[in-house]
Amino acid sequence: MPKDKRKKRRRHNPQTAASQSPQPSKPSYRPGLPLTLAIDVPTYWTAEEALAVFELVDALHDRIWSIYRDGLQELICKQRQSHTPEPFQIDDDDLPF
Repeated sequence: MPKDKRKKRRRHNPQTAASQSPQPSKPSYRPGLPLTLAIDVPTYWTAEEALAVFELVDALHDRIWSIYRDGLQELICKQRQSHTPEPFQIDDDDLPF
């Protein structure tokens, strides 16, 4: 009798998913790929071509925001928090005025 080669699908269990807190993983470097990608924008596009690319990037922005909104908000908040500078003493006798 031939073996059934179909993979069994796991059912999503909200209790199990909630109990397992996902740990943020550090992106791994992929050999053969550069660490950064430079994006050059051609200066010869027509207005229609530029608009098509602009709309694509805008849709990408919206999609990323819909998926990662909470994490992005947290990071943006942390980046925008002002750090209190160390207090320093001003000698009143040493003022130039």
